[in-house]
Order: sequence, then C-alpha cells, then structure tokens
Amino acid sequence: MATKFIITSDLHQHIHKWEQLVRVVEREKPRFVLVAGDLLPKDGGFHGQRKFFPILADYLAEMRGTGETTILTFFGNDDFHPLEPLLDDLATKGLCVNLDGKVHREDGFVFCGMAHVRDYPFGYKHWCAPDGDLVACPVQFCGEGLTVDDQGRWVKLANLREYLLAKSSLHDRLESLRTQLKEDEVRRSIWLIHCPPADLGMDFCADGSQVGSRTITRFIEQTQPLLGCSGHIHESPYQPGGKWATRAGRTLWFQPGQEGQKLHCVSLEIGDD
Repeated sequence: MATKFIITSDLHQHIHKWEQLVRVVEREKPRFVLVAGDLLPKDGGFHGQRKFFPILADYLAEMRGTGETTILTFFGNDDFHPLEPLLDDLATKGLCVNLDGKVHREDGFVFCGMAHVRDYPFGYKHWCAPDGDLVACPVQFCGEGLTVDDQGRWVKLANLREYLLAKSSLHDRLESLRTQLKEDEVRRSIWLIHCPPADLGMDFCADGSQVGSRTITRFIEQTQPLLGCSGHIHESPYQPGGKWATRAGRTLWFQPGQEGQKLHCVSLEIGDD
C-alpha cells in the first residue's frame, strides 16, 4: 500500500499559503506533510511572528484532522530563534514534529532534519553555519551581521567570522544525524534540509548566481537516502536551469519553490517496494 506525502517550504513570504496548504491536505489526505523551513510571517518583525503562533496552531490542528497526518517541520533562516520554544510547545501538544537536529521514526520511515544554511549577505545570522571553505559570505549588507536577544531586539555582531566558527558546520550537523541511523535505515531515510544542495539545479537566485551547499550535495551522493527536500531559494525552480525535482544517484530530491500567490507543493506516493 502506498504512503502519500505533501512537501512544501517557505510559506512565510505569503502567509495565506498556510490556508491553501490546509485545503490541499484536506483534499489529498496525506500520511505525512513536510514543511522544510521558514514558517512565520516576514511582516511585523519579532512580535508579528510571535502573534502568528495561535493561528499556526489552528492550521496544524486542521491538517492533523483525526490524527492520521503527521506534520514534520522546523524553523528557517528568517524565523526568529527565541520563538522556537513556541514551536516545541506545538510539538508537545501533538500538532507537529520540530525536526531540526532530530531523527524521527514513524511507519517504517526515518526522517532527519537540519534548518541551518550557509552564510549569505543578509543581516540575521542565527541559522548560518560554516560550509566547507566558506565561513562568511564575502558580501554583507549589515556590517558584521545581526542576531536577536530573547526580547527580539537586534544585537550587532562584533566579528562575523568568529561568530560562525563557534558553530558546528553543516557537515558536522549532517553527520551527527547520519550516525544516529542504523545501516538499514539510511536507504529509507527522508531528509528535510532548508539549505538547497549545489549543482543540482535547486539553488539559482534571480540574478543567476548559485548559492547552494556542495557539502549537502556530497552528503546526498555519499549517503544516498530515499528522498529529501529543501527550500530557501524561492525562485530557483523557475530560473533558467532550475529544477523542482531531480535525482542524485538513487536519491530523489525536491525544491518546491514559492512564487506568486498560489501555493507550490509536491504530492507524491511511496510504495511498499
């Protein structure tokens, strides 16, 4: 018997897409919904994101329905990290699984999640981490970068490179998850990684630059999980050379993208074989 999945990401840009996702889930009745990061509205700043959580809880409850749908997700690079306990609270209530840095086993599938991304020019740096030889992006729009305190107030970083080097790299984060899997689990594992892999057509910016992680690409090629998904670069699938689905060996990888007012998502089924 086949297991149905809905995969999407980056609903923060047009938050009404959560309503559209609810309708898709009600219609298709998937067993799993995967939302690969950037959950909260970009308008309204820190307090706007905090106020969104009761609304998010309602959307998750509608999708959960009778409890036959599991929603796996995590924050993305535009979601303010001091609010993550509110997502954990929703998970404690059974409305979702916060998959960042975790392994989740259910119905014979093994899910692994990583929210962190390689560094970029934009200011908010909490979710950035070293990516191979790239520590800090050479172009920066906000000096040495910013983080926020527990009250959502901006805090300037004194030295971006030192700040990032104090964090675990993307490679180490992925390996930490992989080592938690048994050998027979790797081939049926499903990965949610907010940052797209490089060189697979999933990391094209509107100006044509490619900003994906080769660390992630190598990890996919060497590990060969069943499938995975990423987001982050909304426009990538719709640029010249961009793809919303591709293969790397036996692994199927998705980047649904988000443009315009209509929800972009992937619907798929995985058979018993």
